[in-house]
Amino acid sequence: MAKNYLMPKGLIARMHWVQTPIWLAEASLFYILLGLARMMPFPVVAAVFARGLGWLGYRNAQKRWVVRRNLFTVLPQASEPEREAVVRQIFRTTGLAAAELFLLGRIWRRRGRYLDFAIHPEAGEVIARKQAIVFATAHAGAWQICNLVGREHGLNISVIYTREPNPWLHRFFLARRRAFGGPLVPGVGGARTFLRELAAGNSVGAAFDTRVDQGEMVPFFDVPTPTSTLPAMLSMRGYPLLPIRTVRLPGCRFRIEVEAPLVPRNPQAPRAEQIIDLTHQLNQRFEAWIRESPGEWVCLKRRWPKAPPAPQATDV
Repeated sequence: MAKNYLMPKGLIARMHWVQTPIWLAEASLFYILLGLARMMPFPVVAAVFARGLGWLGYRNAQKRWVVRRNLFTVLPQASEPEREAVVRQIFRTTGLAAAELFLLGRIWRRRGRYLDFAIHPEAGEVIARKQAIVFATAHAGAWQICNLVGREHGLNISVIYTREPNPWLHRFFLARRRAFGGPLVPGVGGARTFLRELAAGNSVGAAFDTRVDQGEMVPFFDVPTPTSTLPAMLSMRGYPLLPIRTVRLPGCRFRIEVEAPLVPRNPQAPRAEQIIDLTHQLNQRFEAWIRESPGEWVCLKRRWPKAPPAPQATDV
């Protein structure tokens, strides 16, 4: 999570005493935005946030550079104006994501108005058994809405979160996450947290499209990049791995899509190869979603390595 949303890190580093006042100011702004959002219809909030927060986000030169760098890999054949149009759309998408999180409770209460569900038959069989499931998504489309599949189908999906450094914003986001309907679990134990929740019979879900510097080098848009193998390893322990995404539809509606479980293509291969295979399959699903709507992939952090990793000795 970001330590500060509004102030540059350099200023805070030079003037440590301003940290608490800045945190209070940022939290106050978020609560003001929430109050305004609650007074307006959701389609109006979505439009206002997309325009306003999208405009502000695009003014952040560092984030704009990161997004452009990511898009060079995702859209290598696009022209510069075409890529720049996608950059602007990505920042507008961050505004949409904020509106969706702020009013997540309203979206659920009025789910007949806002939500559709598309469950693959094989995924439906898994869900019907009410067993612990690993849901894997990417920061594409309206990813934050994916967890509502649990409330719709009677699943207990643990909401594993990272604590905000700002204590006032931590309480703000924790209150928003309660709309997911599952237990709120601080993700301080890494993989152990996921394993503990699954062993307790709870499903888990997370976005796994971000860079993990200690991850395995797995192709993503045909470029080997550090990738989390956690969902694949959990799947190899017997927990079904279901890709899930939420597609934005016209009229401020959403379709939560749960795809068929991923399984190793060669179940006779060594366990390590099966884990890499499952991870690659998951990356391929993310690629398909992103190519479908590149402007809805919130890629505000560098995804690919700056340079190829140094070769390791064979005994490492």
